[in-house]
Amino acid sequence: MKIRNEIKALYDMLVRIRRDLHQMPETGFDTFNTMAYVVNSIPIAADAYDGFSGVFYLPGKNTACIAFRCELDGLPVKEENLFSYASENKAMHACGHDAHMAIMICTLHYFIQHPFEYSLLFIFQPAEESGGGAKHMIQKGIFEKYKVQYLIAAHVYPHLNDKIGCRSGVLMARSSEIKIIVQGKSAHAAHPEKGIDVMRTLCLFLDWIAELKIKSSPSLIHFGKMNCGEVCNAVAANGILEGTLRSFEDESFDELRCQMIDKLKEMDEKYHTLSKICFSDGYERVVNDEGLVRLVSQIAKKDYVTMEPLYLSEDFSFYRKKCSCCLYLCGLSSEEDLHSSRFDLKEEECLKAVEMNVSLAEHILLKDGINS
Repeated sequence: MKIRNEIKALYDMLVRIRRDLHQMPETGFDTFNTMAYVVNSIPIAADAYDGFSGVFYLPGKNTACIAFRCELDGLPVKEENLFSYASENKAMHACGHDAHMAIMICTLHYFIQHPFEYSLLFIFQPAEESGGGAKHMIQKGIFEKYKVQYLIAAHVYPHLNDKIGCRSGVLMARSSEIKIIVQGKSAHAAHPEKGIDVMRTLCLFLDWIAELKIKSSPSLIHFGKMNCGEVCNAVAANGILEGTLRSFEDESFDELRCQMIDKLKEMDEKYHTLSKICFSDGYERVVNDEGLVRLVSQIAKKDYVTMEPLYLSEDFSFYRKKCSCCLYLCGLSSEEDLHSSRFDLKEEECLKAVEMNVSLAEHILLKDGINS
């Protein structure tokens, strides 16, 4: 993808900002230092600024508003990289949000230097990883105040080798975290018949889940954490099983949730356990606007890849209730996956996201590019 010289000139800024932010990750809504750094990197005043989030507005001749969004938060991951700009605390930007902020700040600087016809809004959102961040920004009323019509976001992605990935419709899955708590009855291992073995019940439940996975494809059910019992020579009286449910269709998601609830009820009756299953609110599906995706494809040209739906999830999904949205993927050559304690990237691969942001805004000016 061709990158204009004016954007190439922002490379040193992008590297400096990304590496500074990589050293100082914060999590959840506790992004005060991160947001202070952002404010100091931008020569215009922030609006809707509460210390841990904010927006920046560039008014144009046209009241129509195009918005861009990035995330401020990192992950509670201990970084294993040893380079000079590695994290200085117990958190890490293992999902590339440091790069997203650098891309956004460079996009903003470009438009300060090159005034634009449309009004532009730049949204710096906390708590994408832990949840609640997108809803917090929506509740600020910024979409109504600035009359936002389009929202664009980039996400770095290490499986695309410097390409741009996107798709119309569902790009990412609806998700929910699952927590199952089961109570039984303890007894000595020498007299197991006097107890109610929770570990056995949960293992049988996992066997059933394995069969359900085959039937429920392409939905995803995975349990990755189980804790049972107190000592090795007793029947486990208590157990907790935790996992995730993800689906590209709401109907499939709701049906699988009901099946798990019903199965636990059935097992309680059969094995005399007492079970409780909880589903987090989770994220909705990320659904991209067809017209905006068409523009991404036109701009990226031979570097465009039509993605298959991903089992990843993102709270960007909540914004589509407010305006037309597009989340595209900025391909990296990194061999480490997102959320890895060794994740890193090459900053030069992020310049194409700045170019994509600017080019999308320019193409949106051509109304037939959206409405044809």
